[in-house]
Amino acid sequence: MVRMFRRANGNLYLEYELNGKKVQKSTKLPDTTKNRSLIKREVIPALQRKILLGQVGKEKPKDFSYYSQLYLKEKSHLKTFPQFEQMARTINETFGTTDVSQIKRPDVKAWVHDRLTINSPKTVKEYLTVLRGILDVAIEHEHISNNVARHIKLPQHTKATVEPFTPEEVASILANANGWLRLYLAIGFYSGLRTGEILGLMRSDIDFDARVIHVRRNVTKGRITTPKTKKSFREVPLLDDLVPYLRSLPKSLWLFPSEEGQPVKSFGRHRRQQWRDLLDQCGIEYRKVYATRHTFIVSMLKQSNLSILEIAQIAGHSTTQMIIQNYGRFIKGEHLKIDRGIKLFTDKSTDSYA
Repeated sequence: MVRMFRRANGNLYLEYELNGKKVQKSTKLPDTTKNRSLIKREVIPALQRKILLGQVGKEKPKDFSYYSQLYLKEKSHLKTFPQFEQMARTINETFGTTDVSQIKRPDVKAWVHDRLTINSPKTVKEYLTVLRGILDVAIEHEHISNNVARHIKLPQHTKATVEPFTPEEVASILANANGWLRLYLAIGFYSGLRTGEILGLMRSDIDFDARVIHVRRNVTKGRITTPKTKKSFREVPLLDDLVPYLRSLPKSLWLFPSEEGQPVKSFGRHRRQQWRDLLDQCGIEYRKVYATRHTFIVSMLKQSNLSILEIAQIAGHSTTQMIIQNYGRFIKGEHLKIDRGIKLFTDKSTDSYA
């Protein structure tokens, strides 16, 4: 129930109960017969209707960037926070100053269309995940009721094929590489470590006695973090072919130190150009430097006697499915190399049928 009363300043006020508390609001109208009549006839009925509909005391929606900040705060503890932050920053370039309640589904679809001219469907899908997450925060605050970024269809993503290097190409690359790049590539080709895992190596991680490399950390965009997953904490066999490249390590805690004595922040633009120039020098078709890892895994599948599970453990994959899915096509025909004289059964009784 809404009650009208007069205060000492001569203005009329309204009093009502909201969420168990008494609320008093000024009408900003002086106490006159005409104003009392107006308030009883129009203001009080309208206010009572809004109270019943839950429209009173409700905080107004804010700009999209407000919910973006809250979303990032929830993600700040994650190792992948820099990626979330970068994607949120990009999304805010379009929606940041827009009232979140005014963002419509056609706006999101138009934004997705524009992003597809820049990024692959897979990357745009990741952006959409962040956009939906930010809008979900607005829903939690009851400032919007519908997430307009849900169920946006994207074209099918065709994953780029990464061709491993041949043994001849590996030999040529390592013969022509110099300095830090030669050390980096040797570790990549002979251990299969990820880019960030290589950059995060310390001298103490190379155990010549036990003949293993301890994978304990990762460097991503300048941040030293733990490896990608729990399975990524591992010991990788130190192969004989890699040992000569590790005999003259830099006099630093880190294998790849920056001028400040910290690990280099990333395999950045300058290093990528050095890699590109090296491949040109060798007359080898360009592949991303991550292809060193693919080359290692495919070579292990073809040349070693290890099981797929053992290779997955060396590579830091959580399941063998990742090996089968990503590298199975490179070992077609390997089953035909089987020793035809293999003995499947020890029961000699079958010999009498020969």
